[in-house]
Amino acid sequence: IVGNSLRPLLSAVRLSVEKFAFVAHVMGTTLASLSPVSSWVGLQIGYIAAVYQQIGWTHADPFIGFLQTLRFRFFPLSVLAFVVLNAASGRDFGPMRAAEARAAAAEEGEAAAEEAREEEAEAPGALDPTPGTPLRAVNALLPFGMVMGASFLGMVMGGLAHIGALPALGRPAANLVNALRFADSVTALLWGSVAGWLTSLTLVLSQRLLSLSEAMDAWTNGIKEVLEPTLVLLLAWALGEVIRDVGTAEFIATSLQAGLPAWSLPALISLICYVISFACGSSFGTMGIVFPLVGPLAFSVGGGEARFLYRCLGATMGGAIFGNVCSPISDTTILTTLATRCGLAQHMRTTIPYTAIAGLVALVCGDLAVGLGLCGAGGGIVLCVAALLGVQLALAARPLAHSLTHSRVQARLSHAAAAPFGAMRGKRVPRRAAGHTDDNAPHAEAPDDQEQQGEECGVADLEVG
Repeated sequence: IVGNSLRPLLSAVRLSVEKFAFVAHVMGTTLASLSPVSSWVGLQIGYIAAVYQQIGWTHADPFIGFLQTLRFRFFPLSVLAFVVLNAASGRDFGPMRAAEARAAAAEEGEAAAEEAREEEAEAPGALDPTPGTPLRAVNALLPFGMVMGASFLGMVMGGLAHIGALPALGRPAANLVNALRFADSVTALLWGSVAGWLTSLTLVLSQRLLSLSEAMDAWTNGIKEVLEPTLVLLLAWALGEVIRDVGTAEFIATSLQAGLPAWSLPALISLICYVISFACGSSFGTMGIVFPLVGPLAFSVGGGEARFLYRCLGATMGGAIFGNVCSPISDTTILTTLATRCGLAQHMRTTIPYTAIAGLVALVCGDLAVGLGLCGAGGGIVLCVAALLGVQLALAARPLAHSLTHSRVQARLSHAAAAPFGAMRGKRVPRRAAGHTDDNAPHAEAPDDQEQQGEECGVADLEVG
């Protein structure tokens, strides 16, 4: 959605396709892994539930455990902070700076012609709207809102029902916190997803955007998207049962309990997840391999402490995202390059340095700092942000001087933004050829002498840089 919607604006603001791909890739992957309402949460809750079964916590809610691990996922939080700091400062280094310099010096006509050729050759996917379909925000916001609202309401109502069924002696108070504590989060999420797709189905049928046959085809294609993580989860459960039966986890825990200091375990788990996820390109597969071993080991090394267990589980789920962001064989990497029209080699060359720095900072300032007791989880996040800011100030030069004045940026943004909306109505908005002047907009295309001098200075600064 983001790649196809915002790609026409790149030439208008002189943003490189490499930077666009990096931002879209990081935000799309890490936010989904951290969101309590996404396709990722069901898989992660399943892994946590399996760990609870291994260590004997049969009455613990895996959804609450999922929420407890969020503050210990230092890698996704660090790479998100890196993107925000980079966007705010405009400072780049390494291959990304070279890509930004090329975008700043590129001719608008060449970029527009290339985009036109790409749009002509682009074929809609199985879940893409047909040309001319009106794109309305309510058709996305209402189903997502229904998923979140129904899931939360289901957890509250389920938790209150569970509390009411407990013996009167020792029954906890029927409040929101206890309701979430005793809620069956998996069932609530299932009902929330059902409410979401029923809402979406009702919207498209009532507006006559799709026929019933087309809507069911889209629903079937959507189911295909979750088959792979479902199979991975089933195989991970099978692997966990095998490991439990042969006693692998107990053997590793007994072997390492005497020689492995507890403070180093989360950092070691993160590092192992970095390597495995980069090699296999799948965070789901990485978690399936590591989770059955980490649970009993963390429970044994940490002496059964819940906070230490959550730190190790957070390190597992956070470190497993590393490969999804920078592995060339990851499915998210392939999807990013297809959606943003950025070459795979270009994307890897510009993304890996930034991701590696964020991963190193998360390892040292997050996992190790918290493990050594230098700070808590919140302090570790602050340390990571401060370290990333220092890295950007130390390695990155001043922002590139783009050769666009404010008036021309506004004009090009207006023109580029008109293209997608024209396509929504089934019309193609003609692109302005390089060097063409619109007589009706003299101020947008004919800058005065002062603006021309500013542009020349910008080009000169860029050449010097």
